[in-house]
Amino acid sequence: MAFIDAHREDLGIEPICRELAIAPSSYHEHAARLADPDKRPARARRDDEMRAQIKRVHEASFGLYGTRKVWHQLRREGVVIAKCTVERLMAAMGLAGVRRGKKAITTVSDPKAPCPLDKVNREFRVSRPNALWVVDFTYVHTWAGFVYVAFVIDAYARRIVGWKVSTSATASFVLDALEQAIHARRPGPDDGLIHHSDRGVQGGFNRSSQHPDQGGCDEGSQACFGSVYTQQVAFAWTSARLAAGERLPLLASGCLRKIERGRGDGCGRFGTRWRALVSGIRRYATNPFIAIGEAIDWALSDIPEREDIAIAVAKGTGINAIARDLGRSPSTISRELKRNAATRGGSFDYRASTAQWHADRAARRPKPSKLATNSALRDYVQDRLAGQVSNPDGVGFNGPDVVWKGRRAVHRQSRRWSSAWSPEQIAHRLRLDFPEDPTMRISHEAIYQSLYIQGRGALRRELSACLRSGRALRMPRERARNRGKSFLAEAIMISERPAEIEDRAVPGHWEGDLILGLGNSAIGTLVERTTRFTMLLHLPRMEGYRPGETVKNGPPLAGHGAEAVREAIAKSMTKLPDALRQSLTWDQGAEMAQHARLHIDTGLQIYFCDPQSPWQRGTNENTNGLLRQYFPKGTDLSGHSSAELDAVAHALNTRPRKTLGWN
Repeated sequence: MAFIDAHREDLGIEPICRELAIAPSSYHEHAARLADPDKRPARARRDDEMRAQIKRVHEASFGLYGTRKVWHQLRREGVVIAKCTVERLMAAMGLAGVRRGKKAITTVSDPKAPCPLDKVNREFRVSRPNALWVVDFTYVHTWAGFVYVAFVIDAYARRIVGWKVSTSATASFVLDALEQAIHARRPGPDDGLIHHSDRGVQGGFNRSSQHPDQGGCDEGSQACFGSVYTQQVAFAWTSARLAAGERLPLLASGCLRKIERGRGDGCGRFGTRWRALVSGIRRYATNPFIAIGEAIDWALSDIPEREDIAIAVAKGTGINAIARDLGRSPSTISRELKRNAATRGGSFDYRASTAQWHADRAARRPKPSKLATNSALRDYVQDRLAGQVSNPDGVGFNGPDVVWKGRRAVHRQSRRWSSAWSPEQIAHRLRLDFPEDPTMRISHEAIYQSLYIQGRGALRRELSACLRSGRALRMPRERARNRGKSFLAEAIMISERPAEIEDRAVPGHWEGDLILGLGNSAIGTLVERTTRFTMLLHLPRMEGYRPGETVKNGPPLAGHGAEAVREAIAKSMTKLPDALRQSLTWDQGAEMAQHARLHIDTGLQIYFCDPQSPWQRGTNENTNGLLRQYFPKGTDLSGHSSAELDAVAHALNTRPRKTLGWN
């Protein structure tokens, strides 16, 4: 109103109101109220009366009374007023009571520390990943005390790229979250990454002095400090999820082991649901928030924890006792002792430094995502996922106007129109559109991970709604987690198999596989394609085998290693005439690693099926199902002798078969 009064003579009231998007009548009504106080609304007139009453009570208490006591005093005097009205008017007048105890300070700044300029100015929209990281921490009051959680968020995709949970708010605790983000994203020195935070404890460290050659996140040149208000704007969605009473420290298994030891029932289920809600990842997938070396349920966190294990092992402490002391699963401790022990001396000696070296060496590909570093590739993928739908003439159609409401609010009836190419279509089309550009290559799995896993999220998470399934949570194949080892060394694929083998006209062509039982036991099966004649391979345990014990880099003592399988096949096949042993079709299991030598020993031409394609050996798969009548799943197959296997094969071969005309 003051602006209109100052310029009304030169510009006029209506042009100014038109530019300010307000009605001229609103201005005239406000001016009339100022000229005649009786025209003011009843609420405004009553507020003037209540202000005088509130000020009188507050001054009578020598400024000690706060909202609650002022309200009670007015009620005792017969003044009818709501408590919320007292709060509103006292805030407008700048009145407040005296608080008992120490004042709660949520931001502890260091006035002596240098303060870089605010390079963001509340503009949190960026055009690429690794351009702006917003950092802050919050605290939650739980039954075990205050717990602090630090987050590093990429402003481009609104993804959490680093986080840390701690029982104390120190600079190192926030620095750990930043280290995790740098390890996961690996920003380059030329990315111009800005680290934006307020002047809290996270402002008390100087990254440029600690790590002058890492990360591309320089405190002196690229970091900036904003106000507490700007951090509240950026972290509004995070604070909503971190409401008090949600038992936040229990959501990440292993991060607060001391608290976990005394946790109540149901916390594990809450942690799983919270992680699935925020990240869209089911519990068996890799935790998207935690980078290599951080504490997760199935891996140990760092050197101190491994030192505790080494000391306990030296004292002769059992695995279950170690697991209880560390708040871990016994299987986690057992796996740690087997995988990361020092074996150079000929025995399993567990040392913390050696174990950490093994763990770092086995870490999975800590390199940055292609979509995070290649802007052209990222734009191509995003356009194919969420490009505009158009007719053959190039006229675009936006479809329904859908408001994004979060990952779990994606429904088929509310999805906007888009080109919606599948990640597999995008990955294969890149080779045709850019045949000479090797940088424009990406697998469909990498695209899925960028959409569903926050730590690798180089794509905006809204794009997951453009997938054909429209799922907020990914549902991978169950068997994809348990694929066996495979190889392709000098292998002849089934696509090169002659046509005479396909039509089953000529006998002498076989299909083979293994059926597995309890304790990694196995039996080999060979089936002739034309006659369905079956032979079973006896694969006994090797000398030195003990249940539950493994020898690192040693022979497969379970009995179905490459050498044992080759010898068993050669022993059975050499009993047949040459005309009846012409070819063998097998899957890409590691047990056929010596297929070249098997070809020399028996003369068999060996063909291999495509990965995850059991239908290419349909005869053998059907026979394995018949054999399960004799060798059920979950039984120890190593207890059967060679004679017993021959008897079972004979019983199967003498059965009437429908495919053979019941002969």
